[in-house]
Amino acid sequence: MTSRQLVSIRMILLLTICGVVVGCGNSSSTGGGGGGSTITSVAASCFNTVVQAGQTDQCSATVQGTGTFDSSVTWTASAGSVSGAGLFTDASASGAVTVTATSAADSTKSSSTTVLVNAAQKSNFIYSGITHVSWSQGEYNSAAGAISQDALAASGAGWAGVLVTWYQANATATTIAAANNTPTDADVIAAITELHAKGLKVMLKPHVDGSDGSWRGTFQPSDINAWFTSFTNFILHYAVLAQSNGVEMLCFGTEYRDLTGANLSNWTTVINLIRGVYSGKLTYAANAAGSGDEFTSVVFWSQVDVIGLDAYFPLTNHADPTLAELVSAWSNNRYGDNFVAAVTNFKGAYPSKPLIFTEIGYRSVAGTNEAPYDFSITGAVDGIEQQNCFEAMYEVWSQHPTVMSGNFWWAWAVPQPASSDTDYTPWNKPAETLLHAWQ
Repeated sequence: MTSRQLVSIRMILLLTICGVVVGCGNSSSTGGGGGGSTITSVAASCFNTVVQAGQTDQCSATVQGTGTFDSSVTWTASAGSVSGAGLFTDASASGAVTVTATSAADSTKSSSTTVLVNAAQKSNFIYSGITHVSWSQGEYNSAAGAISQDALAASGAGWAGVLVTWYQANATATTIAAANNTPTDADVIAAITELHAKGLKVMLKPHVDGSDGSWRGTFQPSDINAWFTSFTNFILHYAVLAQSNGVEMLCFGTEYRDLTGANLSNWTTVINLIRGVYSGKLTYAANAAGSGDEFTSVVFWSQVDVIGLDAYFPLTNHADPTLAELVSAWSNNRYGDNFVAAVTNFKGAYPSKPLIFTEIGYRSVAGTNEAPYDFSITGAVDGIEQQNCFEAMYEVWSQHPTVMSGNFWWAWAVPQPASSDTDYTPWNKPAETLLHAWQ
């Protein structure tokens, strides 16, 4: 074979290899976007895993690859609809919906996530509320306060609580006074006025806390009559403010556990003096963290218009329970308590008086259901456990309309929460979607 023939054979082989195997000089790996790029994976997720029928849910996708790749996706859903930006509009029927993101550059790469759609429901509570909270002067009456109040109203609530706090030095002190972090009257009035303007009814909720951190449930004043004199001056100040600003309900006390099983004469005097200056509904918020807690022994229930329980009942014995476990725990909790039965039996003694949860809340932290009253536990951010706790409350108590007249969620703060927030507020968290659905 001549050298020229050998060169010709080599050229034919090279052309065959370039044309068929690698496309020499214009290399492009399968599944990319050109330029040597490759899509390796797609991961899809939706903000909420449980939603109510007819609501929206924002989904997102992360595309991984090599080289300069196209990160766009196309969205599909097995029911309902999903926009090009991943906004899923839930199906009108309940059930599991599969939402899928597929790589626009490589249709063999996709990821799916499941969203459970619950049938649209309403609690039909007479009192469907959230308590607006601040422990700073000027905060209610600020631009941030207005944003928070707008968002609270948009949640669908019919009622809003408004918190204001005074202090006593310790559990045995007898003098109650405002502090430099107590919202001013102008602050409180601004919040009431704004919430009224948005169509909400208001429950004013003045608290007394211990400056040294003492819980008000342990207050044992060294001079009980002196304490009641100071308390009366405090609460009458807000009773007059409530009357002047059209407040529909006044919660005149909260969790004074060691003082409400006795002192009937003092409490009767307080209630009568309030009624002398305030014509709206009166409620008291009794501690309810167990079946035999304060709410079972308050001596003045017959004198209020609405019975209030601050319901921080422990539920399961572990973090991140399923919704079904949480619903079941209301009737058989981690300690074997049946809170549905306990509250129902208690209500039977006061058949003519509405009963509400003046407070009920769960933090967006892993394990919040185990001890809802514990505001100090640390753990990972867990908006889904908070959301499921909200859902369980609605699913349980909406089935008992002759017992439960409503609730006020604790709580809706003024500052918009950061993504790392683990406090009680449901604002900008998965639990907020349930408020829109149930309220």
